[in-house]
Amino acid sequence: MRICGAVTCSSIATTSNSILVYISSSISSPSKTKFLPSLSRFSVGRSCFFPQTRSHITIKPSMNLLNRLGFGSTRAPENMDSTIPQGPDDDIPAPGQQFAQFGAGCFWGIELAFQRVPGVSKTEVGYTQGFLHNPTYEDVCSGTTNHTEVVRVQYDPKECNFDTLLDVFWDKHDPTTPNRQGNDVGTQYRSGIYFYTPEQEKVAKESVEQRQKQLNRKIVTEILPAKKFYRAEEYHQQYLAKGGRFGFKQSAAKGCNDPIRCYG
Repeated sequence: MRICGAVTCSSIATTSNSILVYISSSISSPSKTKFLPSLSRFSVGRSCFFPQTRSHITIKPSMNLLNRLGFGSTRAPENMDSTIPQGPDDDIPAPGQQFAQFGAGCFWGIELAFQRVPGVSKTEVGYTQGFLHNPTYEDVCSGTTNHTEVVRVQYDPKECNFDTLLDVFWDKHDPTTPNRQGNDVGTQYRSGIYFYTPEQEKVAKESVEQRQKQLNRKIVTEILPAKKFYRAEEYHQQYLAKGGRFGFKQSAAKGCNDPIRCYG
């Protein structure tokens, strides 16, 4: 669930001391004032649904300003440097299977792409590479925890090699835009390959070199060891295959080539 599209009529007003979000609904007669944890989802032109006809945003504060005013993650600062999230992913794949992690912007679309790959037995979306233990979606969207949205792929190397997964990864996102995919902007949308084995690292670096020859802009994809994986909230899992907000299910059948539509 993306925060955009959640209200029918809104106005954001700022003063030097506070940021208020006024939300009025045609259903509820009294107006109510609500504080929202993150406004980064109000990006103009986001691919997910947002009722432009009845909403008005007078100003869009920067995330740094929001953080200084107390928005974003509410966790205690001492929890931000925990060694737990910086440790390796200690989950164990099924016998004969391997894990791989990929960050390619919003994890909804890239998960569906991997679901369709023959030899992939399981996909999960979640958060990794950050400094906060057990982050929530709101924590990650605050831009203060350094997490990235990733899909963790479990695959059978006898049926699907790592090169095949990399081909899907490169084809489904733009690896040249730092901390951004389209209208989705923030550190959680950065491009990354997070390896579990030295072989995966080697193949990933070779793949970057080959892809760079095909592009006229520099690839900014980070290649790092896989760190602790925090499974995202259940509603994010297989989001597009389940139909998203509006019930428009998209096929996750192996080998399916239908265009992937990302929506809120």
